[in-house]
Amino acid sequence: MIVKMKKASFIFLEAEKDSALEKIRKAGVVHLEQDFAGSSDTLTSLNAAFARVEKAHMVLDPKVKVKTESYSTEAAESLASEILQLLDSRKESEDKRSSIASDLVKWEPWGDFDPSEISILRSRGVDLRFYEMTKPKWSELSQTWTTFSVKETKTSVFGIVAVTGDDPFPEIEAVQLPEFGISELKQQMLTEEKSMADIEERLLALAERRELLEKRMGILDQDIQYESLRSGLGDEESLLYFTGFIPTRDSENIKSLAADNGWAVLLSEPTEEDLVPSLVENNKVVTTIKPLFDILEVLPGYREMDISLDFLISFTLFFSMIIGDAGYGSLFLIITILMRFKFKKGGPGFNLMYLLSTGAIIWGALTGNWFGSIGLGNLEPLKGLVIPQIAAFPEIFGADIDSGNTIKYMCFVIATIQLCIARFKNFIFRMPSLQAFEQLGWLSMLLGIYHIVLFLVLGISPIPPYALRMIAGGLLAVIVFGQQEKGVHFLKGVLKGLNPIGLFNLFLDSIGLLSDIISYIRLFAVGLASLAIAVSFNTMAAPLMQEPGVAMIGGALILLLGHSLNIVMGALSLIVHGVRLNMLEYSGHLDMEWSGIKYKPFQKALRP
Repeated sequence: MIVKMKKASFIFLEAEKDSALEKIRKAGVVHLEQDFAGSSDTLTSLNAAFARVEKAHMVLDPKVKVKTESYSTEAAESLASEILQLLDSRKESEDKRSSIASDLVKWEPWGDFDPSEISILRSRGVDLRFYEMTKPKWSELSQTWTTFSVKETKTSVFGIVAVTGDDPFPEIEAVQLPEFGISELKQQMLTEEKSMADIEERLLALAERRELLEKRMGILDQDIQYESLRSGLGDEESLLYFTGFIPTRDSENIKSLAADNGWAVLLSEPTEEDLVPSLVENNKVVTTIKPLFDILEVLPGYREMDISLDFLISFTLFFSMIIGDAGYGSLFLIITILMRFKFKKGGPGFNLMYLLSTGAIIWGALTGNWFGSIGLGNLEPLKGLVIPQIAAFPEIFGADIDSGNTIKYMCFVIATIQLCIARFKNFIFRMPSLQAFEQLGWLSMLLGIYHIVLFLVLGISPIPPYALRMIAGGLLAVIVFGQQEKGVHFLKGVLKGLNPIGLFNLFLDSIGLLSDIISYIRLFAVGLASLAIAVSFNTMAAPLMQEPGVAMIGGALILLLGHSLNIVMGALSLIVHGVRLNMLEYSGHLDMEWSGIKYKPFQKALRP
């Protein structure tokens, strides 16, 4: 259920600004209409503090298990400071290592020597300079000066020119001597690498304390919101004001709060132009689907419908048919139970997995699919649970059963029921508007096109005469009611529906109904593919499992890897297909855009 909201406009004296905002924040129910772009020294400091803590938090490994510890601002800031100092030290070591690596590459042709020895020779009257030049120039230089060739390439020479006393050097730019020799540089490289390794080890150790930083960021975020509002309030002479949204159920409390403190508050219904936040609340059973919505990051718009229950039911059915294996479902259930005991607390996420796992077990048991094994499916009492008409292995019943066509038929029935429910809900949602009757037209067309799909895909004939009449009647209803608007004459709405461009779009949308129903055949196709993969790996492993020793181990590995791969592919298919049918086909017929803005009340941070 999407909670009804009221638009609330607050007005108070500038002298009461801090006390008013603090009390409104303490009430914790007002969603601000806009992000206030205030400006103050305090806000600048808070943003800088948040950025600092966030930077420290980002470098910590999220996979390290969190260690719970009591919160204090001093501990969080101290942790952030240590991490940032480590980052600075790491950056310094990285720069030094890069410089050393560059020097090693630069001086590798000259060999390993101690640069201090050059100074010793100079003090004894022998001076050396290092040059890199082409072979012809080096040959020319060697005719005049005393030279020593250190290394030669195809085109260049790395060499030394030696002079004594006050003799001049060639008027050619010499290579500057290094500060350290290669041995010393390599030792420095090892030192910096060890320093970096120690820093990484320390950062890994600190990662278990990242919850401190997360709590600190939460508090700073709330303080930033408060200061943004405080410094960005609208003002008129000595009055300040701002607007937000509150749940309708909290209206009386807000009125009482305003009256007790001498503020003015105006509560009104949101207009069509208002960006009203969505607050979705449901009972414990329906809330089971919330973790999936959180993963998908979707939220219905304030003026849309909450389809949490519909989504929960259909997604459970789609999960069961796509996974389609009672063995896999049993694994999911066991893993969920073990994880539940490990974390020692439940929640909607665990409840969802209990439900989905149970659904897969039930569907797999009814189809006789246990790890894709015909042998397991043929065992009693498992065989007794199977409905032959939808059996994964119909051959074990010895009859001429086409279970594939039966499941395809079920897919089309599911499609038609779900899409018709969407249109009927849309009809109820839009009443008493005349345009609501357009939805009954689409519903009639869906029921008629359903029979056409059965004919085209399954060859079920003839098409009942009433099916074509339902399509024609539905088209007429869409044309007549689809463009009706409040305050516009009925006949004008009909004429707008007869617009050629509108009729062409209607034709395309009608064809879309056909593809929407057929789209549900993916439930059969993906389930069949999963079964085929499981059977293939079982067939590959079967001969090896009958041989003792290494062959049996190989067979076990094939089964383990094969079924693990199949489970992963099934999970991906669930996102691609199971979620898609709800988010596109079903939601499309509900005219949902999932454009919700999350309800985030202006409230005081909970100081841990």
